Amino acid sequence: MDWHVMAGGQKFGPVSDEELFAWTRAGRVKASDLVWRAGMSDWLPAEKAPELAAVRSSMAAPARAMGEDPAMRVLLPVGRSAWAIAAGYLGLFSLLVVPAPFALFCGIMALREMRRNPKKHGMGRTVFGLVLGGLGTIVLVVLLVSMGRNVF
Repeated sequence: MDWHVMAGGQKFGPVSDEELFAWTRAGRVKASDLVWRAGMSDWLPAEKAPELAAVRSSMAAPARAMGEDPAMRVLLPVGRSAWAIAAGYLGLFSLLVVPAPFALFCGIMALREMRRNPKKHGMGRTVFGLVLGGLGTIVLVVLLVSMGRNVF
């Protein structure tokens, strides 16, 4: 049976099932547009037409890559810069002072990588590594200078 479509204030039709399905997949027929075919008592929004249910279900939102899913990024380090992860852990170990310069270096590398590739995440870890790495490096330099004065 042929369909009639009312979209954007214009009436189209008759169109075949295949053509209507193609229009729906292409976004030419929106969920709120009205459709009618012989045997129906009244015009229905396309989203309520049972014949279009298969088309609507096949148009479900495409699955996101793990790195693009915010919930997954909270649980796993997907989509994060490896430099940012290293900076975060080295920043934590900067409390021991010796790894501090490495945390600072990794934080700088993470910033460079995230600027080059905006899809990479991990700014929190990067900032953490930079701050603690910077503080730890200052403490390390002060300790080395004071030890050097005691030696000479």
